[in-house]
Amino acid sequence: MNLPFSSAFDPGGDLEALLASVPARPAVFALFPEDRAGAAGAPYLGRTRDLRRRLARLLSPPRASSRMLNLREVVRHIEYQPVGSSFEAQWWLYLLSKSYDPEHYRQRLRLRPPALLKLNLAQRFPRCYPTRRLARDGSLYYGPFPTRVAAERFAAEFLDFFKIRRCVEDLAPDPAHPGCIYSQMHMCLAPCFAGCTDHEYQAEVSQVVQFLDAQGRPLLRALEGERARASEALEFELAAKIHRRLEKIHEVLRQRPELVRNLRDLHGIVVQPAAEPRSVAFFRLAAGELRGPAALSLDENVPSPVPLDEQLHTLLGSLCPEAAPAAAPSPTVNAPAPQRHPAPLPPWEHLSLLARWYYSSFRQGEIVMLDAQQSIPHARLIRLCRKVLAPAV
Repeated sequence: MNLPFSSAFDPGGDLEALLASVPARPAVFALFPEDRAGAAGAPYLGRTRDLRRRLARLLSPPRASSRMLNLREVVRHIEYQPVGSSFEAQWWLYLLSKSYDPEHYRQRLRLRPPALLKLNLAQRFPRCYPTRRLARDGSLYYGPFPTRVAAERFAAEFLDFFKIRRCVEDLAPDPAHPGCIYSQMHMCLAPCFAGCTDHEYQAEVSQVVQFLDAQGRPLLRALEGERARASEALEFELAAKIHRRLEKIHEVLRQRPELVRNLRDLHGIVVQPAAEPRSVAFFRLAAGELRGPAALSLDENVPSPVPLDEQLHTLLGSLCPEAAPAAAPSPTVNAPAPQRHPAPLPPWEHLSLLARWYYSSFRQGEIVMLDAQQSIPHARLIRLCRKVLAPAV
């Protein structure tokens, strides 16, 4: 992988002229050593808020008493890419590290698999539980959550509305099985002692999938209808009970971050300041996979202006040229088995970078979540572009 800007470096040459040719701006850079025996050495990779100052420190003649890193006698070639945001810098550094150090780039970048909820449909009696592992085993994954604790809390609370199992062992239904506290409290269909049929359990799993995929809307609509019918029948105690249940569901849903989706439906557009003045950088999020960046200039002083709608359509289409895949059907009562050809899983590193930025206390930029059809709200994007650039104006 090569960065777009490059320059040769000679330890005996004019360092001041070299430093004058590089921008004093945030950037990602790679410093390459001299090739030996026809093989290229591994570069020194880094990111900085001021490229000129960092290169001056690394390439200036070393001081006798200084213990700071100095690469003057090693570096022979420089490549760099100016960036406009910390997110863009992290993305370029990830691509560089993955290209030049494929064995250790995760450790160098301190990437950790994101916290997810997993619904393993390959099991006879699926259960929903937190995980940090993505596997192509016919499961559905929801996330990313900020922490595993947050995923556990959300799972524990929303599962109170359903009756799928929470035990971890592989079940072989046996009427002699003693069951557990959830079955005794009628909070589980108890497949452990054949308290339900496979058909009934799969129907309950389908309700869980619908709740997670549609952010609780089907269950809310059903309970609101029950509450209205109870009120019309003057059964006010029942209506009050249903109302309390609705309030609890709303409270649980408020704990779910906006970013948390079924990974196959995790679509969005991340808007960041670009390196060039009055420009923004777009990253396309397609089924959890990040693509980009692509820059768009909002400078109106151009000889032949093109409408922003058209520019956005062309630019974002270049980041996701293929047609948006149709959403895979959710499991139903008549089709409980997992898909034979499940949707491809995104690289977990992309989800980790996205979660690190999204849940940061100092998040810069904006994100627009898209629906399953990936319809692009052009007007909203234009407003967000101007909002992102507002501090720099």
